[in-house]
Amino acid sequence: MFRKIVSNLPFSPALVGQLGLYSKELNKEERIRRLGLFFLVLALIIQLIVILQPSESANSSAIKTSHSNSTPDNNSINRSLTASNASQGFVDAATVTAHPSNQISYTAKATNNSSSPYRTNLEISVADILDYATIIDSGGGTVDTATGLMSWPSVNLTPNTSQTRTFVAELFDTTPATAQGANNKQSFDCVLSSTFGNSIDIKIDCPDQKIIERIISKLPSTSSSIGLTFTSITLLVAVYFYIRSFQLRKEIRLIRKDSRTGTI
Repeated sequence: MFRKIVSNLPFSPALVGQLGLYSKELNKEERIRRLGLFFLVLALIIQLIVILQPSESANSSAIKTSHSNSTPDNNSINRSLTASNASQGFVDAATVTAHPSNQISYTAKATNNSSSPYRTNLEISVADILDYATIIDSGGGTVDTATGLMSWPSVNLTPNTSQTRTFVAELFDTTPATAQGANNKQSFDCVLSSTFGNSIDIKIDCPDQKIIERIISKLPSTSSSIGLTFTSITLLVAVYFYIRSFQLRKEIRLIRKDSRTGTI
């Protein structure tokens, strides 16, 4: 449009009025493109920060992973874990969806199936449970919040005897919508996972925001360098169009100035 108006100006000076209208449109476009540039630069900065500095959630997830399983002292000790949802009639917690404020009762059992006595440690990782719940009854155990490990004093198991430990976790009143860990996909995944010989996974009622996260997680993954390259190219294109709008607006001002002085 700009070229059409300028090429016809010598033949129809009245087109200067249309240049004024075109200038107003360019002003709007320039403001929109300036806003787009701002968000693109912000996105680029965020991507650089993510690449150069790993998130704290990733580091904490790495800590949790290191304690995900309890290693048996020997093959003679049999470990087993059960969980029941006390708030829903003590049903098997793995068969129902847990809701906010529900209480989950866990029972860890260690059995000596050999003919010799053995001394064994009783400990279980509750790091994944602590993402969505609080231990309200440790059953005499001690919870290390830094490592997410619950432990009881070691016991001496005589042949064909068992020891059980029970603890109760209560889900938060409001389920957090925290994003899933980058290095540990079990963290904040809307599932309470625990292992003591066998593993138990308890689904919980999560916020709607987590649905979007699940959809995104199923999309093909791309490296951070590809995202950074795409953002950079988009930024360069946006800069080009912003400079073009600025230049056209400047040329319009010069043309209108020449029109008022009578040089056109």
